[in-house]
Amino acid sequence: MDEVFDLGVPGPSGNENDTYVSNDIVYKVNNLLNSGSLLKLLDKISWHNILFYDTFYTLYGFTGFDGRTIMPILQQRLVKDATLAMPIEIDTYMAAIGFTKLNYEVRYVNADFEVWDLVPRNVLKDKEGDVFVIDAEIKLR
Repeated sequence: MDEVFDLGVPGPSGNENDTYVSNDIVYKVNNLLNSGSLLKLLDKISWHNILFYDTFYTLYGFTGFDGRTIMPILQQRLVKDATLAMPIEIDTYMAAIGFTKLNYEVRYVNADFEVWDLVPRNVLKDKEGDVFVIDAEIKLR
C-alpha cells in the first residue's frame, strides 16, 4: 500500500475505488466494498469487458495492508478530453447496444444482463460524441 502513489496522479475517488492516472491509463484500487468479494468483482469485470469492450479492464495487481486486506488494482484506458454523458445520451447508447430501460429506475436489461448505476459520473463522452461506460454495476439475469 505504501507504493500505491507510484501508480500515478490521484484522481477522483468513489465508494469502491481510489483512482490514479498515468499517461493514458487509469488505475483503480478497489476496496471490495460494493462487490463483497474478489470473485464477485472479477465476475463483474468480465461482464463489463463483454458489454463495454471499449473500456475493458485488466487486472494489474494487488495491494492492501499486510495481514488485513487485499485490494485488487484494475487498469483501464483513459478516455481523453471527456465530458460527462447526459441521461438521454446514456439511454440512447444503451438502446443502441440492445438494452431496454426499466421504468422504475435507471436500470437496463437485455436477455442476459441487468446493468445499473449508469449515472453521468460513470459514463463519459469524448470530443466526437462517442459514449464510454467506465463503471457500472452488472449482474446476470
